[in-house]
Amino acid sequence: MKKARINDLWFYKYRYQIGYCGLFISYIVIILYTILVAPRGLTASEINSAYESSQFSFANLFSADIVNAPYKLFQGLSISLFGLSTFSIKLPSLIISALALFGIIKLTNKWFSPGIATLASVIAIASSQFFFLAQNGSPEILYILYPVLILYFGATFISAKNKIPSIIAFSTLLGLSLYTPLGVYILLAMILTIFAHPHLRFLIKKTAKKQSALVFIILPLLIAPLLIAIFRDFNIAKELIGIPNSLNIFDNAKDLFSHLFSFSSPSDNGILSPIINSTSLILIGVGLFFTLSSRYTSRSYLINIWSLILFSVCLINPNSATILFTPILILTVSGLQSLVHTWYTLFPKNPYARVTGLLPVVVLVVSLLFTSFENFRLNYTYSPTILTNFSQDLEILKSGLSETQTVLVSETESKFYKILENNSDIKIVDEFKDDKILISNAAYSDSKIPKNYKIKHIYISSKKDQADRFYLLERS
Repeated sequence: MKKARINDLWFYKYRYQIGYCGLFISYIVIILYTILVAPRGLTASEINSAYESSQFSFANLFSADIVNAPYKLFQGLSISLFGLSTFSIKLPSLIISALALFGIIKLTNKWFSPGIATLASVIAIASSQFFFLAQNGSPEILYILYPVLILYFGATFISAKNKIPSIIAFSTLLGLSLYTPLGVYILLAMILTIFAHPHLRFLIKKTAKKQSALVFIILPLLIAPLLIAIFRDFNIAKELIGIPNSLNIFDNAKDLFSHLFSFSSPSDNGILSPIINSTSLILIGVGLFFTLSSRYTSRSYLINIWSLILFSVCLINPNSATILFTPILILTVSGLQSLVHTWYTLFPKNPYARVTGLLPVVVLVVSLLFTSFENFRLNYTYSPTILTNFSQDLEILKSGLSETQTVLVSETESKFYKILENNSDIKIVDEFKDDKILISNAAYSDSKIPKNYKIKHIYISSKKDQADRFYLLERS
């Protein structure tokens, strides 16, 4: 009787397909977990993004509104279809994060072994940064999507026989990425890598002229509106490049270090620190060492140049530390593969030694996942610095609309709630005429309430301080 081998088992043959199905199920579970565990409500960046998206118009295309135009169009469409709600604001980021995860899977399979690529995808979605950006209704999720897909199609261009599809996709994504602040740096890193690496220079020279022409047709067409807008207002270029209003390298270095490594870093946008924990720091260090050691490869050239550029950008503008997600992920995975490969090289035919050597790697990965989960849960459950960044006002207001459709808000709040007025039956007013009025806390403090209006009900949030968010006033 033939002895059964693990290679003959069906689940072994389809282990990667099963793994990726499990990965996408885990992604959905994690997103639901994030939405349930993260503080209810919207951050200031989400509120601002929703307002800008709802106001975006092609009539104002050649202005400062052009920054993040692709995302604004997507989010504006979502709000138009589903009305103003937490779901419609977050939906574009949820879809983009799924595309980003797909891109991470494709890229890591291109650059690493299948097993390591699977682990890379697990590490990516288990990252607290990915947790937050995936459900945060603002354009920051593009900091992950664009680099990952651009790198994938760039790598596909190098190896593919039919290069036209990858050239079209690469050029399109590159053009769209330039509308996002700091998106220009992936282009800069690629240009420097091509000039620095002899094989890439040779490959570009050997590329057919018709294929090369596609880049010089697609890219200018896509960025023409952006160039016109920059010509009319150069401040747009400053925003896209990420030039801050003031520059203090010493203070910026402290802030960047705090964002990357400190658990007590203050956050004004809801993103928690540290971005790099002690476990990932070990793998990043190993990955950086082996990346520098194998500097002859085009991948090492690109990662080293790109990481150096992005670190310099973050040193000038530490609040942009989120852009480090992709190079940090790649260095982490490089460190993981280097450890496994080195150990397998030492014991090429000893199965016991190979399995024993994997145990520390498993411990590293598990501790990385556990630390990331706990860091996310504890910060978004107990950190007052983060919790205060979330506003529950939109959902609280909607809960009071069964009493009246008339709403009075402050001047600063009115811009956002006008979106709700345009997509529903509510009426935003600035005076007391109706029998019942919902009035926000800010408007109540600033307004002179007529004596014949009395508070019938107070709508509160789950916060300890300033929990009274809206008042239902009724005319007696």
